Amino acid sequence: MKKIAYRSLLNTAILTLILLFVNPSAKAQDNAKLVASFPDNINKIVSASCTPCHIDKGGTMAKSKLNFTAWEKYSPEKQKEKAKQMYAELDKGKMPPKAAREKRPDLIPTTEQIEIIKKWSETYSANK
Repeated sequence: MKKIAYRSLLNTAILTLILLFVNPSAKAQDNAKLVASFPDNINKIVSASCTPCHIDKGGTMAKSKLNFTAWEKYSPEKQKEKAKQMYAELDKGKMPPKAAREKRPDLIPTTEQIEIIKKWSETYSANK
């Protein structure tokens, strides 16, 4: 009887840890804090689709191309260029990359979200 109770407790603890570390919405909420200077609608898209890789804790190549943790340190000109590139990569279907799309289809932004990024990048580039 004690063995069954111990296993049940152990399974519950393991499941809890998995949910804490794997829960994509929790990660998106943490990542949202990293790009807080963006409008809310952009922040939500970027947090869900981009920041799993494009932050200080992300992939080396990804963050070398665009690092949202360092966004505020970019010059206005660099921010404009990065905003344009964000849309261009999304529009071409290059981001998220194929491997990420296969492993994590939840990262793929919708057509509507890509259109929102397009409008934002155009406005952002014009206003900065």
